[in-house]
Amino acid sequence: MFNFLFETSVSKELKTSQQELNNLQNRIFDWKIKADVIKEKFNFYLPDYIIDEIIENEKTKNFVNLHYLINCAVVNNRLSESNAKLLRQVYKFN
Repeated sequence: MFNFLFETSVSKELKTSQQELNNLQNRIFDWKIKADVIKEKFNFYLPDYIIDEIIENEKTKNFVNLHYLINCAVVNNRLSESNAKLLRQVYKFN
C-alpha cells in the first residue's frame, strides 16, 4: 500500500515538474522570438537586460525603467549616446 501511494505521489510530482519545465521552455522560446524581432529593428548591439525590459513592458508601454537602463548602458559603455537616443525615441514613456 505504501509503495502504491509513494509511486502515485512521485508520478504526480514528476508530471507537475514536466509541465513546469514545458511552460518554462515555451516562455524561453517566446522570449527568443520577441528578442529577435526587437534586435532586427536596430543595427547595433542591445544588452539582454534592455531587451528583457522592453519585452516585459510591451503591453503596458511603461518604459520609465527602460530609460534608466539605457542611461546605465551608456555610462557603462554598452551603448553609444546616439544609439541610446534612438532607443529613447522608439520607446517613449508617458
